Amino acid sequence: MSLKGIRILQLIDTLDPGGAERMAVNLANSFQERGVENLLVVSRSQGDLGKLVENQNSVRLLGKKKTVDQKAFRKLLNLIDEFKPHLIHAHGTSVYWAAGVKLFRWKIKIVWHDHLGISEDVILKNPRKELNFFAWLIDFIITANESTRDFWIKNRLKPTNSVQYLPNFPHLKVQIKPKPDVFTFLHLANFRTEKGQLNLLKASKILKQRGSKFKVRMVGQAVDKQWKQEVEKETEISDLSKFVSVEGAVSDVAGLLSEVHAGLVASDREGLPVALLEYGLASLPVISTKVGQCPEVLGNGEFGFVVDTSDFVGFADAMQELISNPGMGIELGKKFNLQVKENYGEHQFFSGYEDILHKLVES
Repeated sequence: MSLKGIRILQLIDTLDPGGAERMAVNLANSFQERGVENLLVVSRSQGDLGKLVENQNSVRLLGKKKTVDQKAFRKLLNLIDEFKPHLIHAHGTSVYWAAGVKLFRWKIKIVWHDHLGISEDVILKNPRKELNFFAWLIDFIITANESTRDFWIKNRLKPTNSVQYLPNFPHLKVQIKPKPDVFTFLHLANFRTEKGQLNLLKASKILKQRGSKFKVRMVGQAVDKQWKQEVEKETEISDLSKFVSVEGAVSDVAGLLSEVHAGLVASDREGLPVALLEYGLASLPVISTKVGQCPEVLGNGEFGFVVDTSDFVGFADAMQELISNPGMGIELGKKFNLQVKENYGEHQFFSGYEDILHKLVES
């Protein structure tokens, strides 16, 4: 079974660096390689990731300026009339506009890709109850982790057979470069409170006190500018500027991964971060908190270090282990590389995705 003959329109708010955005680009490039007719429609900003789409002719920008933007919405409807997609694959909050489209173009199927990791804090702060009012317009929900799938099934947003977890996949051309002399960790995540940058600073402070030689690169977009400022301030207060660099977003992830020795996930909440899988493709040893699908991907410790979210001492211990035993880290990275390729590659995603789409289009 393949997707040839099915026209797919992806809808996403921006292509600024982020996990959902990287998945949208990964899908666009995979569709292109598979000969699938597709459009990647970006509501607001093409961002730095837009240049990574291999077929630039497949990208469209709506120029959306506000939540209710009639001009941009009409442009979306015109694109749909011109391209005639069988379905809209809406990422994250773009599902709201996708549902709106269905009111005007009833035959189109809507697949919502929910990338948000579920936790008690998220349920309290953002229960997304408004989805109950137009869930009937959504034909299928794909989640990036099992807990989110279970959450929507429990809340009966859609029937059990209309919600499925499909693991994210990386799409990366690995580069080989000389590594820096100082052991360097990469924390690739946008600056948001749940990404755990402050806890990573606590772990870094412990390593500094132990006299370890290391470097931590925090790379990501300042989605929450106040949070990034807090991270920068704490870096300075803790006298960690020689050990920790707080950097902006990059589009050349492959090049960045080639410049470090190990990857970090320090989040309090996650789905399945694309960055974790990219660490694997780059054969990096990884330390991750116990969030989302991360423990499963790391074989609960077989393919990388897994630490409790609040245990910054344990995180520091794992970092020290990699600094002290670089050979062990290299072997761990090789094992993780095989784990990702065998169980979290494009094939695993598309085997489930193709089945979902055929059932929707043929129904």
